[in-house]
Amino acid sequence: MAARAAYSNSQPEESASYEKFSASQLYCAKCKQAMPVKERLLLYIPGGEMFDYTCVKCGTSVGSRKTK
Repeated sequence: MAARAAYSNSQPEESASYEKFSASQLYCAKCKQAMPVKERLLLYIPGGEMFDYTCVKCGTSVGSRKTK
């Protein structure tokens, strides 16, 4: 008989190590491969900050993130 794992509907607690997570590489459509990225602060907003990720090779914007 196979053992079954019990799953909970509650959200797992966030680890302190993931509070300031940022990308080092993202897929660039122009370069057609995963490329190193630079993180640039776009603006301060009441709920936090907004950052933009740009490809280091071609300068294309490849993503963004918002902090709390």
